[in-house]
Amino acid sequence: MISFIAGGKTKVIDLQTIENLLGESLPQEGEGYGVLSEAMRYSVLGGGKRLRAIMLIESFRLFSDDRELEKYTAHPFACAIECIHGYSLVHDDLPAMDNDEYRRGSLTTHKKFGHAMGILTGDALLNYSMEIVAKAGENLAKYKPDYYLDNMHNFISATGVLFRKAGCFGMIGGQVLDVEGFGDDRKIDTEDLSLICELKTARLFQAALCCGAILAGADETAVSLLDEIGYLMGLAFQIRDDILDVTATFSETGKDVSSDEKNNKSTFVSIYGLDFARDKVRSLYEEMTEKLNRLPGDKSEFCKLFEKLYSL
Repeated sequence: MISFIAGGKTKVIDLQTIENLLGESLPQEGEGYGVLSEAMRYSVLGGGKRLRAIMLIESFRLFSDDRELEKYTAHPFACAIECIHGYSLVHDDLPAMDNDEYRRGSLTTHKKFGHAMGILTGDALLNYSMEIVAKAGENLAKYKPDYYLDNMHNFISATGVLFRKAGCFGMIGGQVLDVEGFGDDRKIDTEDLSLICELKTARLFQAALCCGAILAGADETAVSLLDEIGYLMGLAFQIRDDILDVTATFSETGKDVSSDEKNNKSTFVSIYGLDFARDKVRSLYEEMTEKLNRLPGDKSEFCKLFEKLYSL
């Protein structure tokens, strides 16, 4: 169980709660056409830390204790961001990308269901994330009309943030830069790598923290600070993942290791070495912790999560 301190009170969101929300929101097996619903559930419910969903809800709770508003806004957004993350992993594993066979200890979606279904499952999850958000807006208007009138601006604003940071100027843009850097003679420097990590990984961390806060009615100063923290988290997370690709085993990560080397992929580790990468993660961890402590309330448990994520 992962706990956070918000507004001086302990707020706990456990992993099983997130799993239940996702299980209820995704199409049930047998719904729709062919094996698509089964493949969607397999891709999203196959494990994971659920960091983005947890961070989104806990970011909401930093600024609001209204559990009804949380239910109608933060919970659907948390499910949507996990669908977006899930689709990105499905496509990232495809032969045209990283060509990985295992993720979280199980066959990747395209290895289990076929290459074509891997593509279609990713497409479906991205579109379904939009359906989840749209349905949440409908439910807010139907069942909580007072909330709808008071919070629709925040709802629309959070929707824009989520899909901009996941789109062509965010996560997808980062994947483009990542793919274009494979196997060519162009020298990739720290600035290039930082940009790729920012777009490819940090954007969804930023989306999680910012969307939760926006939905709760946080002011622009707080949202801006959370955006900065999300950037630092994502950059450190990606560098740490690159480190584990070199140092960890399949049993530890549940996915193919040495994938970066196999794909001739430039990383902080391949260019600057393990010591540089580890030092970079530590400095980013210190910076994000300092920024986190500018927010109101006791963040000690949040800091513990950071320490657990970024310890090397």
